[in-house]
Amino acid sequence: MFLLFKNLGMNSKQLKKYGRILASIIFCIFSLEQKVVAQADFRNDNYIAVKNLWKDTNSKSALYKLPLLPEKKVDSIVLSMLPILNKIQWVQDHPYNWNDGSMVPSKGLQQFTRVGVNAQWKFLEAQFAPEIVVAQNQNFEEFPLDMDQVYWKDYYRFYNLIELPNRMGTKLYSQFLLGQSFLKFHYNKLNLSLSSENKWWGPGQRNALFLSTNAAGFPHVSFASEQPLNTKIGKFEFEIISGKIYNGGWTPASPFKTFNGNKLYAPKPYNDRWISGFTLCFQPKWIPNLTVGLEQMYMQYYKEMNRWQDFSPVKNIFTSIPDDRINKPILLTGTYFTYEMPEADVTMYGEFGWNLNNTSFRNWIIQPDKGFASILGVKKILRSKHSYYWEILGEMSQLQLLTRAEQFTNAEPPSWYLGANVRQGFTNDGQLLGAGVGPGGSSQTVEFNWREKQNRIGIAVERRVHNNDFYEYTFVGSQDFRRFYVDFATTLKLDWQYKKWQFGPRLSYTRTNNFNWWLYQPQDIYFITGRDVNQIVGQLNFQYKL
Repeated sequence: MFLLFKNLGMNSKQLKKYGRILASIIFCIFSLEQKVVAQADFRNDNYIAVKNLWKDTNSKSALYKLPLLPEKKVDSIVLSMLPILNKIQWVQDHPYNWNDGSMVPSKGLQQFTRVGVNAQWKFLEAQFAPEIVVAQNQNFEEFPLDMDQVYWKDYYRFYNLIELPNRMGTKLYSQFLLGQSFLKFHYNKLNLSLSSENKWWGPGQRNALFLSTNAAGFPHVSFASEQPLNTKIGKFEFEIISGKIYNGGWTPASPFKTFNGNKLYAPKPYNDRWISGFTLCFQPKWIPNLTVGLEQMYMQYYKEMNRWQDFSPVKNIFTSIPDDRINKPILLTGTYFTYEMPEADVTMYGEFGWNLNNTSFRNWIIQPDKGFASILGVKKILRSKHSYYWEILGEMSQLQLLTRAEQFTNAEPPSWYLGANVRQGFTNDGQLLGAGVGPGGSSQTVEFNWREKQNRIGIAVERRVHNNDFYEYTFVGSQDFRRFYVDFATTLKLDWQYKKWQFGPRLSYTRTNNFNWWLYQPQDIYFITGRDVNQIVGQLNFQYKL
């Protein structure tokens, strides 16, 4: 802060004056009498509704808060219209954001619309909430054509094992999806559903290792708890899911490239993929503010699921994947925690995962950083005597390979979400199902908000590193340490409720250093500036409650 004021041209006397004012403001904020209770959540930024297993006891769609079921049994059908949601986005140079559901990475204008209706009758509930996405999908520079051919070879070493395009085709993109639609059967505190809803697993706010709102929802069957299940030792919540994943058929950058006369791009088989998994969280009776959980996801081509173990939702616990199996699936296993400190209005959380098909307890103890990824975060509420309050959020996500043996292996890279056999990777229609930072990525996010009821004014700053697994393998081995592909983003946010309307504009400024790891050196000076890009991204969200 001292350097900021100094750069504004202030002298030492002014620095001391404004420094005392700033210190007084900070002291007042932390010493205010506190009267409100609130919960901060990055996931609400893009208006994609998901159930929070460790807090939310509402089984209905979070698009519109309905009672669990009518208190008295009635024979009539209860109908409710969902809010109309419309989002308009403009991207100046190249895509940046994630967790926007069925919206796609696209330059130019993009529009998203969702409408819907919810119906309840006795123990049955149905919701039809389709989504429409239309994007200009303008051309922008992907992996540079003038990159050295050996870099292109390494690039395809990664992106032949995942369907993760920078751009969704070359034409106008339009899609009609079932969106947040479902059919549910309720029984006590449980439900069985056939659904295309988005899911979010784990306590992460900006990223989630297993399931997030980064991609569109996929058709699935789910068996889950709607409310915590009370036992003598504490409360349990769970969800078991199984469904079909879509292949988009999207290609990575410049699929015509060759190296030593050989084509670099290997077309992916258009085989149906099946996904299954579970999440289980537990609030121990003796530590009421602690929640711990276990989660796992399994993905395989459906034609290769010829053993009963392939259909089990739990792997390497009750059943194991044979070591001699040639066609290895994608298997992600993780754990998470949330710990609340009500007196301080602080919540800490973390999620830890391992991208391993098979391991032993001994190997896990000896080398726990193998295939490891993590998310750590904290949320702090600053209350006041009034109806408004402040909140501070911070989160760090890390998906980069940590061991040298994994970073520089001559075999297929074992990065998160890549599949040596399931070569579309852990994606749905070309977008990641898990953390938006992507394979080998990392991010650090901090946000400060003023809030009153549904209203919010805030600012968020974020640093994102793109695929450091590729960077380590391609550039560090050649002693070129200058090519970090890093984004620095600052976003202004506003959410405002006016009668039945809710407005949510966003304005982001992003500085990208070494775009696509590109650096051209025509001189002998070693540390020079790479290809840096500045851009503006704007978004207008608005909902209308019918």
